[in-house]
Amino acid sequence: MNKMNEELPRPEAELESLADYYDTHDTGSEMADGEWVEPPMVTTSLRLPKPLVDALKVEAGQQHIRHTALMRKVLAAYVSGDAIQPAEIIDRLERIERLLDRNAS
Repeated sequence: MNKMNEELPRPEAELESLADYYDTHDTGSEMADGEWVEPPMVTTSLRLPKPLVDALKVEAGQQHIRHTALMRKVLAAYVSGDAIQPAEIIDRLERIERLLDRNAS
């Protein structure tokens, strides 16, 4: 099941059914030939200001993802060079202002 489409929390009866299944079945053979579909995750500690975390949670909620997934997405875009750099944002804003000034004249 795609994690993005999972409805959380699941109904109690479904969770009980899953728990019963995994309590009584060995799933090792199902995983023996498995492959990582993404790199293994590691845990890191990062101290962030509370207002920033609150803003990330709001934005993530609007995208229907967890705030930690949003942070991974933003960091991955930055590292790959896909993120808009602050200088580029300023340049775009200055061009927009110039266009607005020309149109207002």
